Amino acid sequence: MSTWRCGVVVSARDEEAVIENCLKSLRGQTVKLFIVVVNDGSLDKTSDVASKLADVVVNLPRHEESWAGKPELARVVNAGFNVLNKRNVSYVLMSGADAVYPSHYVEDITKRMEKEHIILASGVAEGDVSRTSSPRGCGRIVDAKWFRSVGFRYPENYSFEGYLVYKVLPQGEKVTVFPDLKFKLLRGTRLSKRKLYLWGKGMKALNYWWPYAIGRIIIVGLRQPKNGFEMLKGYLSNVPKYEDIKDFVQRYQVKIFLNRIKDVIRHF
Repeated sequence: MSTWRCGVVVSARDEEAVIENCLKSLRGQTVKLFIVVVNDGSLDKTSDVASKLADVVVNLPRHEESWAGKPELARVVNAGFNVLNKRNVSYVLMSGADAVYPSHYVEDITKRMEKEHIILASGVAEGDVSRTSSPRGCGRIVDAKWFRSVGFRYPENYSFEGYLVYKVLPQGEKVTVFPDLKFKLLRGTRLSKRKLYLWGKGMKALNYWWPYAIGRIIIVGLRQPKNGFEMLKGYLSNVPKYEDIKDFVQRYQVKIFLNRIKDVIRHF
């Protein structure tokens, strides 16, 4: 059995119904994990369930408004990172409380990361569409040494998970998605007007190249016009930008756009 040292942060808010399955799947991994659950002010028995399976449970005070998709959620995850930063871990897995992983998930990803010199990677949730340049937030694993070099925390701004991807890439390091490594989300992925509005804010914070952003909004709007409108509202809102990556994001997206145009031309 491999002896990889991987730390896990599971953020949870009123997750009594699902968190036990998540934690059991993490305890059943083929590598040794140090599991931290950040209980975000739950009113149910989330903390009690987590305490039986996690190594550490961090209990935060209750706040009435949901922080899903908002900058404040970074504060919750960072509470877990603060614990792991004091531990000797080589990799860090970020997870929601409703994720259930196959027993080989962590070992397979970390072995591939080691072999291919990858800094940030994830598998794919069943039913989701994968993009090789966009490791998802839940189920992502980051190299802890690199993560420490950039502060071992998420910034408190919109799309803090996307920020980490764009922080890796300018350094010439690799990020990827392994579509053959799948895990389950017990609640599935749901798109709502609120979520699309916050996605729009995230694109603005990351300083998306405007044709690239509008293209994404149009794609969403053609399927669900109201969601597309909410996404546009978010993108046009006043949001602080990540100053350290804003120039790279636009250059990167222009390059992707030009490559796609070349592919279309070659096809014809």
